[in-house]
Amino acid sequence: MRIACVFLAATLLLSPHPISAKEFSISHQWMAAVDARDRAARVFVHEVQARLPEISFQIHPQLSLKMKAEEQFDALQSGKLAMSVYPLPYAAKKAPEFSLAVLPGLFRSVDAARALKNSKVSDRLQAIANANGVHILAWWWVAGGFVTRNREIAGPETVKGLRLRSGDSLFDLMLGRAGAIPVDLKSNELYSAMQADQLDGALTSYETFVSEKLYEHAKYFTAGSPSIWMFANPLLISKSIWDSLSEAEREVFEAAADIAEAYFVATQNDAEKRFIKTFTQAGAKYHRFTSEEYLAWLRFAQQTAWKEYFALSPTTESMLLEVVQTMLDDAGAK
Repeated sequence: MRIACVFLAATLLLSPHPISAKEFSISHQWMAAVDARDRAARVFVHEVQARLPEISFQIHPQLSLKMKAEEQFDALQSGKLAMSVYPLPYAAKKAPEFSLAVLPGLFRSVDAARALKNSKVSDRLQAIANANGVHILAWWWVAGGFVTRNREIAGPETVKGLRLRSGDSLFDLMLGRAGAIPVDLKSNELYSAMQADQLDGALTSYETFVSEKLYEHAKYFTAGSPSIWMFANPLLISKSIWDSLSEAEREVFEAAADIAEAYFVATQNDAEKRFIKTFTQAGAKYHRFTSEEYLAWLRFAQQTAWKEYFALSPTTESMLLEVVQTMLDDAGAK
C-alpha cells in the first residue's frame, strides 16, 4: 500500500498538467450561437481547452446569471465573475477613459478602430483596466448605425426633435446638443419602446438590430463607412483571476484570445451585409453617410462629446490625441 501511494504521488508530480480542475464562467448579454460575440467566446473556449483540457468553462448568454449588464463589471472586479464579453463604455463611471471606446466620429470604420491594437493607447487602456480590477484579453469592435421610424438621418441637423437611444452618455450629450431627446434604454428594451411609440430611433450594433427584430418598426437606417458609431466589446477577465494563472496558462489564454479575435473580425463584414439585407427586405430605406455628412458629424462631435471627454480626467486629452495620431500613422502606412 505504501509503495502504491509513493508511485501515485510521483505520477502527480510528473504530470504535464495540474490535476486540479479550474472552471471559469463567461457572462454576456447577447443571444447564444447567433451573435458573433457569443460565437467568438466559444472559439476562445475551444482553443483553451484544446491546450489545457483540465480547464472548463460555462458560457452564460443573455445575462442568464441574473445580473444586469453593468453589474458584470462589479462582479469581475470582486472576482465573483471570472470573464465577460463586456461593452467597455458601460464602465465609464468607474474609468472615464473607457468612453474613448465609443466616442462619436472618432473611428470612421471598424478597421480604423482595430489600428489601436498593440498601440500606446491600448497599453494605456490596459493599465487603466488593470487598475480597475480587470484585464483585457481581446479587443472585439462592432460597427453600428442609426435605425429610425420616421425620418432619414443624414447630418446633425436631421436628429432634431427625435427621441434617440445611443447607449453612451457622451453620445447622448452630442445628440442632445443637436436637438434630439436622449433616451436611456438597454438594447433588449428597444423593440417594446418603439412599439409603444416611446422611441423614434436608436444606435447600436448591426447584429443587435437584427436579433432584436427592429426591422419590424424601422423605416430608415444607416450603415457602412464612414460611420460615427463604433463600440468596443472586449473579452475581459477578472484581474485577480488573471494573476492567479500560471505563466503557461496566461500564454494559452492569450493565444486563444488572438484566434478568437481573428474569427470575430471575419464575422463583421457578414454582419453588416446581413443587417442591410434584412432591413431592406423589410422595406426600410438605406442611407450611407456622404463624406460631407460624416465631416459635419465629426466637427459637431469635436465641439461637444470630444470637448467633454477632454475634461473627464488628467489623461483623457492626451489619450484622445494619441488615438488620432495612431490612426493618421496607420492611414499613412497603407
